[in-house]
Amino acid sequence: MFVLRRSRLLALLVAVGVSASAAACSSGGGGDSGAGTGGTSLGGQSHGVSGGTSGLAGGPAVPPRCSQASCSGNGVCSEVDDGLVCVCDEGFQGDACEARAVDHYARTLLVDGLADPDVFRANDDSFFLTGTAPSARVVPIYHSTDLDDFTEHVSFDPSAVDAEHDYCHVWAPELTHYAGSYELYFSAHRVAKGAACPPPAGQTVTTFHVAAPTLDFQFGVPELVENGAAQPASRVQDGCNPAGCASTIRIDAATYDDGDERWFFYVWFQGGNNIAAYPFSSPGSLHQVAGPATFAVPAYDESINEGPDVFFRDGRYYLFFSGGFFDSQYAMYYVMADDVAGLTRARAVRRHSIPVRSAGGQFVETHGHNSVVERRGEFFNVFHQGQFDASGSLTRRSTYKQRLGFGPDGSMQALNYVDLSWSRLPGAQYSLDVLTREGVVHGPCVASGRIGNATSRRFEGICPDDDSVVVPKADVAAFRLFHSTDGNWGAFVEVPYHGVSDRVFVPLPGGSTSSVALRWSELTTDAEYSLDVQRTDGSWIAPCVGAGVLGSSVAATYDGNCTTAGEARAPAEIRAFRVCSAVGGNWAQARCGTVDYDGSAGFLDVVIP
Repeated sequence: MFVLRRSRLLALLVAVGVSASAAACSSGGGGDSGAGTGGTSLGGQSHGVSGGTSGLAGGPAVPPRCSQASCSGNGVCSEVDDGLVCVCDEGFQGDACEARAVDHYARTLLVDGLADPDVFRANDDSFFLTGTAPSARVVPIYHSTDLDDFTEHVSFDPSAVDAEHDYCHVWAPELTHYAGSYELYFSAHRVAKGAACPPPAGQTVTTFHVAAPTLDFQFGVPELVENGAAQPASRVQDGCNPAGCASTIRIDAATYDDGDERWFFYVWFQGGNNIAAYPFSSPGSLHQVAGPATFAVPAYDESINEGPDVFFRDGRYYLFFSGGFFDSQYAMYYVMADDVAGLTRARAVRRHSIPVRSAGGQFVETHGHNSVVERRGEFFNVFHQGQFDASGSLTRRSTYKQRLGFGPDGSMQALNYVDLSWSRLPGAQYSLDVLTREGVVHGPCVASGRIGNATSRRFEGICPDDDSVVVPKADVAAFRLFHSTDGNWGAFVEVPYHGVSDRVFVPLPGGSTSSVALRWSELTTDAEYSLDVQRTDGSWIAPCVGAGVLGSSVAATYDGNCTTAGEARAPAEIRAFRVCSAVGGNWAQARCGTVDYDGSAGFLDVVIP
């Protein structure tokens, strides 16, 4: 793997006479590779981009200079005597960092024992990571130059700077920068100096705020978040503020600046955990985002919606949040919208992770309370992963990082599961093996006793029939599907896997596709959708599945039945699928997206323009 960490880069460049200031030169954007020959090799892990460039009319050679294109926007460029040296970011390789490495989507441990992570990006080569410490008494802040190797930078102890109070249950910090100040929000219990913490009764957790002028993070005495009378505010006491429970700021503060407005997200308590948000310029303009007090939530959310985080990519805003108790069915979900105000559960809620359970049903691994950070156009999900003992009890939470992958409609590939489907063979049973990038074969990962004659199975990052070994999907090199009609298990089809997609179809020779899973882009919040199919003769069944069935869903499985039209057409008899969207039943102004179908694929994405 051709990746050189920045700390080693500096040492190696100094060894060959390159200054630290030259080593800090980095490419800042995308562009075609400028790879050439004759570069300098440092430790076999850096890459020479090009040699010297001849001058005009036989003049002296003009040394190459680092540019945005030098390392394809995926690494750090440095100028040496005989050329340029690229040090690739994690997940990239090649002389100009132009190629993806096999670990491109790998999950990596950042800080052991740290929960509820938040990442503040100072620039593409300087990141600060904070979160809930095991002691829950201080706020640790770590620093990294490569978003991979983090070292502790400072630890903020709110009890040490407050002469009148002590703090405990110091949770879920948010580190940000605004108007020349570095701001830190965190949740905690606050008691009088020397008093028992947490208090026995009458007080509960709320959110505090501190600020510092420099990256030394010398924060002052914590203050409650207050916005004036009858506005959202922190509250140390039990119960709700006079303005109501929704205006009582409890935990999990998060800020986001969309360029026009700065937003404050937080969790409030009523019937569980709920998320609200307001613009800093108008705290009274309260937006209900998620949670059981306002929205219908599924049972697996356990009445918990918390840990909000917002980011922007390619014209879309995304809101991540976590559902479930932290020591139970904790998982990540997200919604997408055209603006921050639209980021609510009124949009389509998409699942990003699922708890991993053993063959016996005990929790093995959970994921949640995340923070998305961008580096040179790449997006990374930083989250905590829960670890459980053999009985399914939570023992530890640690912070991990995994690169995000996106579909054509902007939706994200799932963190830890893959939906597999395959062709149906008459009378066949099926079994699944998993091959890792290290060459290990887990087989059967999911035996025929679990799959039977079904033609789909969700791989959840664990092999229940191989001693419940955990196999993150980013470590999978291939899926191998065995099929048998007579109890002999020699026949199989193997499909390679690149570690990110959450849908894989396995075509079996002589088989037929029994169903097609479709998903499509979401338009406005109140849109409804309808599915049409085109017969092989070119005529359409419209609608095949109408809005009365699909409603606002952004996914459906076509199993050969047009339930609205009352007609059956096997997938092999379909030439194309079309999804249309309308608002308020105005189908005369519908917007539609169409995708051709080959009669055998098990998954399709439809983009509605």
